[in-house]
Amino acid sequence: MNVMATVYNVSTKFVKHLENTDLYEMRVSVGSNEYRTVLFAIDHDNVIEAKNIILLNGFLKKDNKDYRKQIIIAETILNNLEL
Repeated sequence: MNVMATVYNVSTKFVKHLENTDLYEMRVSVGSNEYRTVLFAIDHDNVIEAKNIILLNGFLKKDNKDYRKQIIIAETILNNLEL
């Protein structure tokens, strides 16, 4: 008898919900560089269970003051899409 299970779990090291938004952040580290991509799950409130995801804005994270600007850019892109 084989037992299989599906576990919906991704470490916040890789994907994190952005507070006070419907957006998520995908994180990739390459050497000392931190790359971020802001994404939106189209068909589910939880990005882990979503089957359709839009990558809205990718950027190299340099410091926290530029971070909010990148989220605003992603929100603007999302608002201009016809979903």
